[in-house]
Amino acid sequence: MIKGVNKQILEVTNTENPYFEKIIFFIKPEYKNEDRKKLQKEAEALATITQKPPKAKIGKRKIVRVVFQSALFAMAGFALSFIINTFV
Repeated sequence: MIKGVNKQILEVTNTENPYFEKIIFFIKPEYKNEDRKKLQKEAEALATITQKPPKAKIGKRKIVRVVFQSALFAMAGFALSFIINTFV
């Protein structure tokens, strides 16, 4: 929240983006007398640029941990089935 600052803002509510419902643009003081339609057009052009969110990077450590845990669970399953087949 901005208090005590006199700024001109432009709010775009139609973002056409599934992640954001509203974008607020703060207009530079040197362009505050610019044509409002031109500013609105520029703001909407910026608002409609959609990109996919970046994928989470999976590190080598996590891959090794998942492979190791999978191997442990597989060995535990084999051991359990061996014990059940042997003693039952």
